[in-house]
Amino acid sequence: MKLAAARFQPLRMRLREPLVTSRGQLTIREGFVLKLCASSGLVGMGEAAPAYWIGGESIEMTRASLESIVKLVERGGDSASLRDAAFTGSEKLRITASATCALDTALLDLEARSRGLPVTKLLGGDSTRPVPVCALLRSRTADELSRESRIASDRGYTTFKLKVGGDAIEGDVAKLAAIRAAVGDAARIRLDANRAWEFAGAVTALRRFGAHAIEFIEEPLRDPTPAALEKLGAETGVSVALDESVDTAAQLNKFLDQRCADFIVLKAARLGGPSRCVELARIIAAAGPKLVVTDSLESAIGMSLAVHLASAVSGALAVGLAGARFVADAEEIPPCFREPVELEPCGPGLDVALPAANSPR
Repeated sequence: MKLAAARFQPLRMRLREPLVTSRGQLTIREGFVLKLCASSGLVGMGEAAPAYWIGGESIEMTRASLESIVKLVERGGDSASLRDAAFTGSEKLRITASATCALDTALLDLEARSRGLPVTKLLGGDSTRPVPVCALLRSRTADELSRESRIASDRGYTTFKLKVGGDAIEGDVAKLAAIRAAVGDAARIRLDANRAWEFAGAVTALRRFGAHAIEFIEEPLRDPTPAALEKLGAETGVSVALDESVDTAAQLNKFLDQRCADFIVLKAARLGGPSRCVELARIIAAAGPKLVVTDSLESAIGMSLAVHLASAVSGALAVGLAGARFVADAEEIPPCFREPVELEPCGPGLDVALPAANSPR
């Protein structure tokens, strides 16, 4: 497909409540939207959403990478040559993971729109099966979390996620107990520590958390070596998930060889796009861990991509859409994403449209 132009624009989205993690808190989410325009007039979109607040790539790095993509399109070529230059060719671009994700997503969105298909079909997914959504809880106290999780449970959510490690262990235990009491024994509860603890602290925390039957805990260790994670699981009996520890296939294989993780979290923005996530998912499926797909606190573009990707790789496990419950700006989050218990990967493409201008506010 012949490309006529490429452009990108900034996103600056206010959160309803601060996102509090063990690495600090976030009140404004910044990123970019990349648009690829075909000669036919079709437009494909992708989101570049770096996780700069937990030590990921910086906004400046992402912007520079997107500028490189625009320049490459301006030199002429079609979508196939752009993909080759960015991913495999001798003219390979040196671009960040989130910019690569935006490029890969925009190319897939453009191709799927041209063929009248949802993106998940190009990734090998089933567009007729709804994907369940995990509720990322926003409240700060045990009483507030009890109310929030009970309301979400009444709406039909069956999987819940809580950030831990930013508070004392006693406080996190009280929050977890309040959620479990509110949602009942059958619900799944996921925890995310964002590398909060040294080994001894993680053992203490997980032994306390384990009494509340959590599905898994993401990234509990400050220094997540395979040996340490294997020992942590053996000493506590709590399932461990890897997220930011896995950026490449080489890193993934290091953990898979040790069999030290029960779940792997796939974020397209961190791993370089949905196509690479599908490749890694095949490796993970053969090794045994379960897959969970999440967005990276994104707009409707990134959330829609997460749903399409989850349809292709993760089976029945609930997809994480942090943007749905945290982003306050209505123009970036259409009503269908506002409190979704489940979502279908609809098309054509990602079936998402944003306003023509999304300048920082």
